[in-house]
Amino acid sequence: MARLSASCLRAGALRLCLALLLGLLLVPGFVVAPILFAKAGSTYQAGMLAGYIFHVANRTDVILAAAVAAFWWRRGGTQRSAWIVLGLVLLLVAVNEWAITPVIEALKAQIGHGFDTLPKDDPLRVRFGAWHGVSAVLHLIATLGAAWLVATGGTRRGEACNNS
Repeated sequence: MARLSASCLRAGALRLCLALLLGLLLVPGFVVAPILFAKAGSTYQAGMLAGYIFHVANRTDVILAAAVAAFWWRRGGTQRSAWIVLGLVLLLVAVNEWAITPVIEALKAQIGHGFDTLPKDDPLRVRFGAWHGVSAVLHLIATLGAAWLVATGGTRRGEACNNS
């Protein structure tokens, strides 16, 4: 049985962090939330559950992005483009979590359980929809950035893990 070197273990941990980062963007936003809104008893209930799931995923993504940055910092030589994309992903997740989500939560609190009965042209519902749309676009861009990081690994060209 071949022994794994420390550098190979670090490379594997880095790939795992990147994959988890992507998964925590993809699954809640593009799998769980659509299922909740299709199957939950009400839009209000689906939104509350989805909001909680996004909250946990966003905060975990911040931790994973910090871990990726730590791996890259220690290793050195990471491509500048990878640092830029990681920074963009982190910024978009943070803006969604700490700037946009509080606005959306405040609007949900004002609307209350009657969201499903509110007319589509109600000003609160329109504002909620606008903020939700901004959040969805930022989430999509962050997901695409994370996918790029997973695909490229943020590694130097030609870097590989060779065990004998």
